[in-house]
Amino acid sequence: MSDSPETPASGRIPLVRGSDGHAYIPADLVVDLLRAIASAHRNFADDPDCDLHTAAAAID
Repeated sequence: MSDSPETPASGRIPLVRGSDGHAYIPADLVVDLLRAIASAHRNFADDPDCDLHTAAAAID
């Protein structure tokens, strides 16, 4: 086990700088992210001990 803290998911999302200088997430990764969120919510929906607060905490 490592002593260093794990990088939050938000720090692992690859960003691309657009020609306007803003950071963007590539569309294919947005689709993957949305599918992962949907999958997690389906899993939470099937677990009687979980609710939307639990899902939100997991995303945070």
